[in-house]
Amino acid sequence: MTRMALQRPANDMGDARAVVEAAALALLGARTLERGRRYVAWGAVYDGRRRGAVLRARCEGSGQEAWRVRVTLDPTGVRDAACDCPMGETGDCKHVAAVLLTYAREPEAFVEVPTVDEALEGVDASGLRALLGRLLLQRPELEALVEEALPASFARPSESARGRAAALLRGVWPGADLDALASRLEALRAEAVEMREVERLAVAIVGRRRRVGGDGGPVLAVARRCVESVAAGLRSADAEERARGLRWLVGLYGYDIEHGCAGVVEALGRTAVAAALAIATEGERRALARRVRGAMARGDEWARYAWGAVLVELEEGLADDEEGWMELARAHHRPAARCRRLLALGRVAEAWTAFSEVADVELLTLTGRFEERGLGAEFTEAVKARAARAGAAGRERLVAWLRGREERADEQAALGLAEGVLAADPTRAALDELRQRAEALGRWGEVRERAEAVLDAKAPAVLVAWLLEAGDLAAARRVAEDERARPAGFGASRVAVAEALEEGDPEGAARVYLRQAEACVAQRGRASYREACAMLARVERVLSARGREAEARALREGFAARHARLSSLRAELVQHFGPLAA
Repeated sequence: MTRMALQRPANDMGDARAVVEAAALALLGARTLERGRRYVAWGAVYDGRRRGAVLRARCEGSGQEAWRVRVTLDPTGVRDAACDCPMGETGDCKHVAAVLLTYAREPEAFVEVPTVDEALEGVDASGLRALLGRLLLQRPELEALVEEALPASFARPSESARGRAAALLRGVWPGADLDALASRLEALRAEAVEMREVERLAVAIVGRRRRVGGDGGPVLAVARRCVESVAAGLRSADAEERARGLRWLVGLYGYDIEHGCAGVVEALGRTAVAAALAIATEGERRALARRVRGAMARGDEWARYAWGAVLVELEEGLADDEEGWMELARAHHRPAARCRRLLALGRVAEAWTAFSEVADVELLTLTGRFEERGLGAEFTEAVKARAARAGAAGRERLVAWLRGREERADEQAALGLAEGVLAADPTRAALDELRQRAEALGRWGEVRERAEAVLDAKAPAVLVAWLLEAGDLAAARRVAEDERARPAGFGASRVAVAEALEEGDPEGAARVYLRQAEACVAQRGRASYREACAMLARVERVLSARGREAEARALREGFAARHARLSSLRAELVQHFGPLAA
C-alpha cells in the first residue's frame, strides 16, 4: 500500500478533504479515483460508519448488488482497504475510491459508532460480550452483523434531497413499481429550492440507469425534467452561474459514457448536451469544447470516441478548418452534424450523401435545416422512402411525422403522403385512408394498383382480407396462389380465399388448397405434414362434389410423387388416404 502523510490524527480527519483525496489518489490512481467520483455524485455510498480509524460503508455497484467496503486510516495514509466486490480484495477498486471520497467530502455521513463493549453496555451477558470481543478481534467483518442486530445503538445522519433520492432508488430493479417511484422522485424535484439540488437528483437517477429500465422509463423522465429545469434556469442566470450550469449539462454526458449509452440519441446525457447547445453562446461553446478536449485526453478509447461526438457538435460552425471538422464528424459517426453543416455551406449534394447515413431516430432533427434551404418537398420524399424501409424503432416516429404533414397539406400533397404512410405502415387503416383521399380526387383507379403492389409485397394478409371484402375473388386467388415466400400466418388467408372460391370456382379453390399444402410441407415436421394432408382432403372434397374424383386422385398422387423422399409425409398420406400408387 502507498502511504501519504495526513498531517493529523486519523480520528480527527473531518476537515481534511484535500489530504484524504490526495491519499486516495496515491493509493488508487487517477482513473479509479475518477470512477469513484461518479459513484459519489449519484449517492452510491450509504450506511457509513467510523469506529476509530476504521471506515465502513456500503457502495452500490453498477448492477443490483451493494458491496461492503472497509478502509483503515492511520497518520501516514491509508493503512489498508478491502471491498467484497470481485476486484476489491486488494482494496484498489472504484468502490473503495467512492467511500474515501465520500468521507473526505461528507465526514458527517460516517456515524461514529461505539465499541462493541459500549454497544452491549447493560446487557447481562458478560460471557457473551467477552466471546464477541474475541471473535471481533479475529474476524473484524463480523462487526457489521453486530450493527444489524443492534440498530438502536447506531445513529443515522440526516439526509439531503440527493440522499433521499438515493435511498428511494437503492435496490430498485426493472419490474418494480417505477411509476410510484417516479412520483416520489418528482415530488423531490418539485420541492428542490436550489438548482444544484435538481442537478444532484438527475445524477442520482442516471447513475442507476441499469436499475430503472430503458430511456423511456418514468424514472428517467423525471431526470429529463430535471435537465429541462436546469436549462430553463440558466437562460436568466448570471454569467458565472451560466458557465457552471452549462458545464454540468455537458458533464452529465460523462455518466452516460460510464453506462455505455452515450451514442443513443435519447440518452439523458445527449438530451443534456442538446439543452446546453440550445442556449450556449459562441464563447460558451468554445469554453465547453476546451473542457471536452480535456476529458478526451484523460479518457480511455471508448470515452474519447463518445466525447468526440459532443466535441463535433460544440465546434460546429466554429472551426477554422472546415475540412478538419468534417473529418472529426466522420470519424465519430455524426452524419447529422455533417449534413447540417454542409447545408449551411450550400453544399447540397454532399448534404444528401450525409443524409443517407443518418440514423432513423435522428432523421427528423434535420427537418428545419432542409426547409430553410427550400428543400422541404425533397426532404418529405426522402422521409417517405426511409420510412418504407425503416426498422420498427424508427418507423413509428417517421410515420407519425408523415401523418402530421398529411393533415396540413393540400389534397394532392396529402394523397402522396398517404401513399408514403401505406408503404411504411401497410395496415388496413392506412389503406382505407389512402382510398378515401384518392376517391375524393377521382384517382383511386391509378392509385389502387400501386397500393395493392405495396400490400402484396409487405402485408399480403391485409390485401387478401380487403379483396375478399370487396368481392374481388379473382385478385384474391392470384395473391393466394403466388409462390413467393409469405409471412408466417398467411396460411389462414389462403384458406379463407379457397373457402370463398369453393362455390363459384371449385378448381381455383382446389389449387389454392394445394398451394397451402405445399407451404405446409415447406415448414417440415409431422404436425405440418398432417396439416398438408388436411388441405389435400379439402381438394378431394371440392373436386369430388363435382364428379372429378379422378382429377383429385391425380393431384394427390402427383403431390406424393413430388415429395417421395419425405418418409414422414408419406406415412401421413397413407394414414389419411390409404395406400399410394407405386
